[in-house]
Amino acid sequence: MITFVLPWFGPESAGGAENQARGLTRALHAAGVAVRVWTSTGRDSFQPGAPGQPNGTVPHYPPGQSVVDGVPVWRFRPAPVGPGGLPDFIVRHPALCPDLSSFARHELALLGSLLGSDELYAAILAERHNEQNRFVFMPYPFPTTFWGTLLAPERSYLLACLHDEPYARYATYRYMFRQARGMLANSRPEALLAQQLYGLPAERIGVTGEGIDLSAHGDAARFRRNYGLEQTPLLLYAGRRNESKNIPMLLAYIREYRARRGLPLRLGLMGAGRLELTTAGYTPSLDAWLLDLGFLDAQSKQDAYAAADIFIQPSLHESFSIVLMEAWLQGRPSIVHADCAVTRDHAERSGGGLACSGFGEFAAALDLLLANPGLRHTLGQRGRAYVLDTCDWSLVAHLTHTFLQQA
Repeated sequence: MITFVLPWFGPESAGGAENQARGLTRALHAAGVAVRVWTSTGRDSFQPGAPGQPNGTVPHYPPGQSVVDGVPVWRFRPAPVGPGGLPDFIVRHPALCPDLSSFARHELALLGSLLGSDELYAAILAERHNEQNRFVFMPYPFPTTFWGTLLAPERSYLLACLHDEPYARYATYRYMFRQARGMLANSRPEALLAQQLYGLPAERIGVTGEGIDLSAHGDAARFRRNYGLEQTPLLLYAGRRNESKNIPMLLAYIREYRARRGLPLRLGLMGAGRLELTTAGYTPSLDAWLLDLGFLDAQSKQDAYAAADIFIQPSLHESFSIVLMEAWLQGRPSIVHADCAVTRDHAERSGGGLACSGFGEFAAALDLLLANPGLRHTLGQRGRAYVLDTCDWSLVAHLTHTFLQQA
């Protein structure tokens, strides 16, 4: 039995880790592997519980057992933290954890500010000696992962979605990674980062990758017709549209490029949530060329990918980048940030994109690709071949199950 543990899970749960969990559990179930999910009654990070209360008790999904995509799901009620930001369950069972005084207050405070569940911790503790069970915790920063791993270290594997960010260097997470029996990595650079940060031996890390829906097909003409783009060059970004994804830099680069070249190109920004232009480098001059697409349904999203001349992924912190794979599946060439080890590795391995650092390289890449339709096609087809070879959910499920059986 493989038990996935994560804060949120469901048909309406938005987020990279949540989508990955659904795809992987569905593929494991289809392969005949016994799999289940333990999660909370919240929907996702946009509605974790009661409004404004990450540990609130107002459920989006009812507590108890349900089934999603054929996979059994148990939902546990969130609980407020106790003294010092610690879960009440941990306060009542101090012998189950290390001396917490060795961790900085702000590190424990971060855990205390995120969603957790005493009921969930009790269920993990009851299963910690079950040799037939493997816990897969994801993603790494959440208390459900931290406390869950410490309660059952010999049965714990981290599907970390690890980024090169300040939180990854906290002593709490360093301790957690070293306690877990193994780690599942979405990419080789993510595995190398875990080795560098935590000193994990290579044999304790399985690079299992991530899958996407390989049957998706976009209609470029329909998208361009619906948005009146005609022959206008279209650059596209997909994902969270804020500073964490380097959007201010992207807007500044495109604005400068248009000013220097005078090209009538458009930049489409696609993703859930409101585009906060006031914190993303907004000026009135953006109105003429910025296309705020917002959240698109599944087919419209594929149409947007297919319509783009170039897909741009400026993020510095990724463990995989689903949107990059989705764009490549539609045969779009890409530009990625050279300082992101994960997307640069994908671009180099696939031959499907160019990695740039600084405005000069970015402008040169745009010049090259916009002037060469044949080169755009070649890079896009290389990216598509890479995705078809590596992003099949059945392959990812096989690699995951094999690692969990052998590690």
